[in-house]
This record gives sequence, structure tokens and C-alpha cells, in this order.
Amino acid sequence: MHWLTRLTAVFGIGMLMASAGWSQTAAPGAATQAQVELVNLLTPSDVATRGAEQLEKAKASASGSSGATLARYPGHYTMITARAKSGGAEVHAHYSDFLIVVDGEGTELTGGTVVDPKEGENGETRGSRLEGATAHVLHKGDILHITAGTPHQAIEGPGQTITIFVIKVEKPTVEGSVAAK
Repeated sequence: MHWLTRLTAVFGIGMLMASAGWSQTAAPGAATQAQVELVNLLTPSDVATRGAEQLEKAKASASGSSGATLARYPGHYTMITARAKSGGAEVHAHYSDFLIVVDGEGTELTGGTVVDPKEGENGETRGSRLEGATAHVLHKGDILHITAGTPHQAIEGPGQTITIFVIKVEKPTVEGSVAAK
């Protein structure tokens, strides 16, 4: 199982690089205006600074969490989130999540059953907690992929905080695709 975690880490770093604009397919200076608007660069310093800002907001928030959308692209968007307290259960019907731990530690529960589910807009479901879920202990540098439709919940123990770079990937709606099923 350890090899799977590391393989996921390698895959996730590639996704992060592509999402954050760290991959280049055209010669320098050859990008059109439309391409420039779809590419941006976040340095580790940028991510750390934005993460620290969100962590301070999370610590001051009654919910113990804070997040900000960084950029929107066709089919996906990026966020930076921070937690100082556990959250409720959630399910995103239309988005998969790549969680890349920037700092801190915590546990993400996945699977199981949402207790007290409340359906919201755009396929979002929230609940008080998960029952029968699998726990994934997360540390700085870890990457966790959560497929659309999978229940999940962030758990922070006493004194724990976590800051995460999130890539939210829209589920394809193409008939007949494996991902659309």
C-alpha cells in the first residue's frame, strides 16, 4: 500500500504542476493571449503565504475552517483551504478532489454513510458525520484523491491544523465515458 501512496504522490505532483501552470508546452514567448489567461504560476512561497492567511482565518472562525478559490480553468479550479477543527461530512456529486497537504496534519475519512444528509445546490450534500468510513492520516506532502460522489470528512485532533492545496476537477458529462458513470 505504501507504493500506492508514493505513486499517487508522483501523479498528484504532475497534476499540481499542470494545474498551477508549471508545465510548458510552447516555446517561451510563443503563448497567445488566450493561453496566457489559462496559465499561472504559484511558487511554494505563494502557496505558503496564502495557506498561512487561510490558517489564521480558520483559527478565528467558529467553524474552524477557511478557504479561497485561487483560479478557475475549463473543467477544474484550484483552492487553498485550512482547518483548525473537524468538519462535517460532505459529498460532491460533480467534482473530484485532489488534496495536496501543504502544511500540518490531520485525518480525512472517506466512504461510509453520511449521517443526517442535507442535499444542497449543485449536487452538494452535507451531513453531521460519516459512519463506516476509512481513515487516511495526512501529513505535509501527502496527496489524496477523492472521486466525485465519495463521502468524506476532515478530522482534526486537539492542537492539529492542516493547510491543503485543492484541485477540484469537474466530472465529465460525456455519455458513455467511464468517468460519467
